[in-house]
Amino acid sequence: MSERIGEIIQVSTTRFLAQSDDLSVLPHFGSFMKTQSQGMNIYGLVFNVYETSIDPNRRAMAFGIERDELLRCQPQIAEFLKVEFEAAVIGFADAGYIRAYLPPFPPRIHSFVYPCDSREVIDLTEDLEFIRSVNALPGLPVEELAAASIRLAYAERGNDSAFLTRAGQEIAQLLKDEYEKARSIIRRISDAR
Repeated sequence: MSERIGEIIQVSTTRFLAQSDDLSVLPHFGSFMKTQSQGMNIYGLVFNVYETSIDPNRRAMAFGIERDELLRCQPQIAEFLKVEFEAAVIGFADAGYIRAYLPPFPPRIHSFVYPCDSREVIDLTEDLEFIRSVNALPGLPVEELAAASIRLAYAERGNDSAFLTRAGQEIAQLLKDEYEKARSIIRRISDAR
């Protein structure tokens, strides 16, 4: 398994919130993550990343110098910051097969989070069915998230233009009742070429 990127600190059936292990590592918007819980891999798509103070009652303040310079002069500041990211649950692995729908249970708090490997990204995006789940979750930037995940899958596939064409067709079919949303996603993935 690849190097862990964080630890889950809050869960629900459809989402999880994780704290990053390293301030310098920010997961990419739209990247595929996994966690193991109760013997099952649960997959998520990163839709929100933020850096904040560890004390919820104390905001970071401006110092008027570049971040690298500030951390060099006052390295203790890094001890008061954290990076968190939220992921929408998009599937799970059951008996060796990846299922592109919600698992029977959410991941557990304190489970570790890892980036998906190339094979998992390819399997998760084979039919793009996870887009239907993402589209159904309230509060997500669906067009941006779908396009970002498809562009990442395109890169994992070695910039396979046939995948990008098929992805456009799948999006048109999956979101046939939401023409403007489908069109918006297709415009955003066409920039990947």
